[in-house]
Amino acid sequence: ISGKAYSQLFPKFSLAGGPTIGWQWQNIDDLNAQMTAIGVPGFPTDGFLTLGGGGFVELPIKGLDWLRLGGYGTGFTYERSYTDQTDNLTKTVYYSFGAGGITLDYVLPVTKAFDMTFGTFLSTGNLTIQVYQNTPNYGNWNVIFGEIAAGAPSENISRTLTSRFYSVQPQIGFGLFISKLIYAKLNAAYLFSAQNQWKADNDTPVSNVPEGIKPNGFNINFGLNFG
Repeated sequence: ISGKAYSQLFPKFSLAGGPTIGWQWQNIDDLNAQMTAIGVPGFPTDGFLTLGGGGFVELPIKGLDWLRLGGYGTGFTYERSYTDQTDNLTKTVYYSFGAGGITLDYVLPVTKAFDMTFGTFLSTGNLTIQVYQNTPNYGNWNVIFGEIAAGAPSENISRTLTSRFYSVQPQIGFGLFISKLIYAKLNAAYLFSAQNQWKADNDTPVSNVPEGIKPNGFNINFGLNFG
């Protein structure tokens, strides 16, 4: 009786998670146009390597045994830097993307070891652009605080611009059970987003931001899930 009651109240379920690696394409023409204007090499136009991780759970609930619920996070940070030999100023720009949210997938078993999934990734995250310009003597304590105290223009510049986005990402996946405890999965998706206004240091709204700087684009990712 105890065994029967236990199986009814706590049915078996699937639970797994692990790391992911992927590649994301974004249209960065507007961003690279600005990079050219400030004399810094542009970011790659053929996509960005992403790293992340996540997991999923499948509950054998009658009528919902096709549903896979999961959570997932991914992102990248790329750096570009240039030192002007004429005035010896070093200019550095970091471009970052980060997103996290939930996944909802319809699971279609093809064989005992292979399945396909059709679903979506609902997420929120940030696009961030960090801009720095430094003189050779900037790493001096007195210079750093002296610039603020004097109230004079400085060649040392630090700016951080951020925009929060909300995205829907339709995706198709191909999964393979390498063993009973290892599940490999390849996803292909396209990210659609809506963005908040860009803000700079101290949460200051930024106007005239080029419209093309968005996280939208095609991406693929591969993950190994253990569980």
